[in-house]
Amino acid sequence: MTSENDHPKTDTVSFTQCLQGTWADRILLVFLLIGIAFLWFQIEKTLSRGLPTVYVYYGKTLLASYPLPNDDKVIHVAAEGEIGVSDIEISKHGVRFISSPCTTHYCMLSGHKKHTGSVIACVPNHIMVVIRGATDDTQPHFDAVTE
Repeated sequence: MTSENDHPKTDTVSFTQCLQGTWADRILLVFLLIGIAFLWFQIEKTLSRGLPTVYVYYGKTLLASYPLPNDDKVIHVAAEGEIGVSDIEISKHGVRFISSPCTTHYCMLSGHKKHTGSVIACVPNHIMVVIRGATDDTQPHFDAVTE
């Protein structure tokens, strides 16, 4: 007869035991980490090359691309999406959605975006706006999670 407190013992593995391996394993791990860091910086350098340019997509299809203007020029893009036409404004202040046929209007509420890597999307309409290229901004910027 066994009592309720007699449980089978489980082997607990510590973190250092998980890292045990041969020297070849450790060297391979170091090379992989260095390779990942190198590729990260190469991708970042490639994406930040050239003038800051706004790309407007419908799904995977590129609808339009315009450089961010430095003067008072304002460009309007009518992007035909899944449920209607979204009006996108590109100016020296950045890019923003002026109007969209979606019901939530989160895309319009996101405001102007002008930093490289910024993305605005109208998910119901399948329209996405991306900024790529180099910017001369020295001020740090925040993303949607921290704003």
